[in-house]
Amino acid sequence: MTKKTRQPQPKNSAEVHVRGSLGLSAYRTVSGRRTPPRFDPIRDRPPGELVWIHAAEPGNNRALNDLAHRLIAMRPECNVLLTAAHGDFGNRGSDCIWQDATPPDHPVVADAFIAHWSPDVLIWAWGDLQPNLLLSAAENGTYMMLVDAARDGFESRRDRWLPEVPRALLAQFDHVTARDEDAHLRLAQMGRSVAAMELAQPLHPFGKMMPAAETDLTDLAASLGGRPTWLSARTGPAECPGVLAAHKLALKASHRLLLVLHFTDPQHAQEAEKHANDQGLRVANWADGGFPDENTQVLIDDDDAELGLWLRVATVTFLGGSMRSSTDVCDPYSVAAHGTAIVYGPNVGPHVDALTRLMNAGAARIVNDPTSLGRAVGQMITPDHAAHMALAGWDVVTRGADSLDRIISLIQSHLDMRQEGGR
Repeated sequence: MTKKTRQPQPKNSAEVHVRGSLGLSAYRTVSGRRTPPRFDPIRDRPPGELVWIHAAEPGNNRALNDLAHRLIAMRPECNVLLTAAHGDFGNRGSDCIWQDATPPDHPVVADAFIAHWSPDVLIWAWGDLQPNLLLSAAENGTYMMLVDAARDGFESRRDRWLPEVPRALLAQFDHVTARDEDAHLRLAQMGRSVAAMELAQPLHPFGKMMPAAETDLTDLAASLGGRPTWLSARTGPAECPGVLAAHKLALKASHRLLLVLHFTDPQHAQEAEKHANDQGLRVANWADGGFPDENTQVLIDDDDAELGLWLRVATVTFLGGSMRSSTDVCDPYSVAAHGTAIVYGPNVGPHVDALTRLMNAGAARIVNDPTSLGRAVGQMITPDHAAHMALAGWDVVTRGADSLDRIISLIQSHLDMRQEGGR
């Protein structure tokens, strides 16, 4: 492991006295009585900058996962360590360091954890502060941010019976953001100066835009000429007959309607083309160079890399795999980010929370069979209806964007300052 040359230093003169707090002293005494478990790091610390993001709130890991990936996209040389107090982070990429749980809040283990990772920046979300870990990070010279703080993150028995503990810990953070007025008041009651806090929108998951070739998008737009288009994304082979049946039903309501039938397996696409031809539908195959004309009713593609293109041209998108659990369902937030209304079946795997949120906002609709899918598409494809749903989805995936941008700006500014030799 490459060690950083920066030597840990106390943040300020008050820091060296913080462990003299009676509440903290009591907590550290009790928490240190147990035999410390062995600390086994999951890997060596990579060289260079490292930001540690901790998701303390139950059910909000996705928002912090998205924050991590947005930061890496904007600062590729930055390493990000992700930990969570509850659950895991679901879908993972190779660009983050994943450790689903923090170590026990034992003084010895906390010191070993911080000494190993030596984070330049810590993003701690919500509350449920772990004293030993946070004090070790502060003494390491880590730039510490408490973000998305909520009242219920500071309502534990320890916070009520040892109020000195959260008060002393709050003083260690360089930046504090409360998610609402209630949280803002709670933090002020615990001793955080109002002038040393910000009020910001809560963090929410957001959708990642998928790439698309501009030339293909321009050519398709010209070819379609405003034709209503819906997409079945990552269609499962067992779903294909039902999707085609739904399309034939929807054609009765909109005779110019085009279905983009998207697969991730060329063999499945070939089988779908034969099935569509057998049903008398006029088909073009994008993978074979086919281009939709005015008479094309079904456009088939088998390349997942083209999904961003289809999401941009589709007014309505059906989440393939959700009717018959046969393939991975697309991330609903990413689908909504492309400005398309969403329809989905009952089998959505890990995306229940996302789709419930989108459905409650009026951006998504659930169906149970091909008949209800065809009827839903026929209703949703109308311009006013589709635009209303697309706007509702856009509102969901962009909510909290200002808060996220503010956090990333603070991280970037601090890391840039360190590179230049500042604190």
